[in-house]
Amino acid sequence: MSTTPVPASAWASEDWQLETNADLKPAHLVVQLRRRAHVLPWMRFVFAEGDNDQVKIAFASHTVTVAGHGLAALLAALAAQQVVRIIQPSENEAKFGVRGSNAGRYTGPGVTDITVAPNK
Repeated sequence: MSTTPVPASAWASEDWQLETNADLKPAHLVVQLRRRAHVLPWMRFVFAEGDNDQVKIAFASHTVTVAGHGLAALLAALAAQQVVRIIQPSENEAKFGVRGSNAGRYTGPGVTDITVAPNK
């Protein structure tokens, strides 16, 4: 098993934003849904787990489930607590695999759906 660290540039995606200064840790994670946003403080972060298709992010009050492809990059960025924002693409962006105002084809790691549920 290799212990070579993954470079931060490999964590990048159109669907999440990272803190650009590796020495700084963001205070919170913004989960941007289509019609709502959640701001979850990193100090209440419990764990993250998953694979290339799904990542579960647990905070003391909520659990965020992210579905998509290439999500191992997101999981690595979460482990370093460098993620500032995760953005749910519009239905058409997710369905047709395009991103942005020019509707260009996007083939990198991406999110197709996000759910946020309060912990019971």
